[in-house]
Amino acid sequence: MLYNIFCYFNYMAKDKRYNAIKELIERGGISDFNKIFDIMPPSTMARHLGINYNNFTKRQADCGRFTVKEIMKMAELIGVDDVVVAKLVIEASRRQKNKKLK
Repeated sequence: MLYNIFCYFNYMAKDKRYNAIKELIERGGISDFNKIFDIMPPSTMARHLGINYNNFTKRQADCGRFTVKEIMKMAELIGVDDVVVAKLVIEASRRQKNKKLK
């Protein structure tokens, strides 16, 4: 298990896409949660979060399903404050809810 944790953190440190996402969020280039996945494939993000890919795509389709712990972990991976990712997820959830109501 310790080896798996080491490999997980070692891989994360090498993935420069998180830096690109961070830069875009800070510059205002990413204002929609799902735009993150134009840079980082959902399968990779799911693996780094320790979430099954199918469950991750369900959460993507209904952002209200993301847990606080998962949002905090995403923020940590990207290197931004938890609130930044939480706002993106909440806005995406509201848009998804409004689409369902129409």
